Amino acid sequence: MNNPKISIIVPTYGRAEYLKNLIASIRAFTPRDVYELVVISSDLPESEKVKWLSQQEDVNLILADARKKWQLRKKSSCYYVNLGIKKSKREWVFVISDDVCFCEGWYEEFVNLLSNPDDSNAGMIIILSHIGKVRHGRRIVKIGKTKKGDGDWKDLYLSDFSIIAKNVLEEIGLFDEKLDQFGCGADNSLAIEFLTNKNTVVSEKIRVDHFVADENRSVGNEFEDFNYIIRKWNKWCRVNNCQYIWDPKIKPYTLKNRLVNYLYQKARILRHYGRYIMGTYRQK
Repeated sequence: MNNPKISIIVPTYGRAEYLKNLIASIRAFTPRDVYELVVISSDLPESEKVKWLSQQEDVNLILADARKKWQLRKKSSCYYVNLGIKKSKREWVFVISDDVCFCEGWYEEFVNLLSNPDDSNAGMIIILSHIGKVRHGRRIVKIGKTKKGDGDWKDLYLSDFSIIAKNVLEEIGLFDEKLDQFGCGADNSLAIEFLTNKNTVVSEKIRVDHFVADENRSVGNEFEDFNYIIRKWNKWCRVNNCQYIWDPKIKPYTLKNRLVNYLYQKARILRHYGRYIMGTYRQK
């Protein structure tokens, strides 16, 4: 495939210097005529960051739900991702965090992979990056297995860093906005395996660096997100004669655990606002 076109989708809030480094790396290592850059910002329109973004000719800027430093994210992270995907115009989509930098040669390796006849049915390409903690190094994580009907078991990979064909994303219904923050990589991997006839390809030659900066965007709820995915795919597999093995090591969705999690989340929210109030008070 010659010069496949790609939409790079970046949800962002704060972290202006990280974002500038990301954009610089895209420009340095990606031919200008093959990419579009869609940035979904929740920063205040009058901020220096938004003013700078507005001046960049290769940035398609979407302003969504502007918020102040003390405010938590207003909607699911997947909502903002989907805003960018819906506006994208290229055949491939790469959703990344604003604390990422592209590595030299990434696009050439992307082209090489798609030119390989063995990968002609690729719908998602999982790439090499830092996941979780930078100290773990770049890695691709195998999280389980899947099986359709009487077919063979197939490896299931975490797809937090992946390039996905736009028509495949449309086929699975884009990112699931019922997920607030956690589990998108598992959910998309399961969706592409079960809902499409496309292959997932793993590439250790396409690489990005993820610096794993402090998020400060929400008080994400692992318990709710991961249990939602389990309930969703358990139900789907029962109806469609499929199986999967994936254990996010989360507590069961019992009434007791739901109540404990609810109180824990409320306490986290109170701590978030408390830290902001105390920080403001000390500055006076």
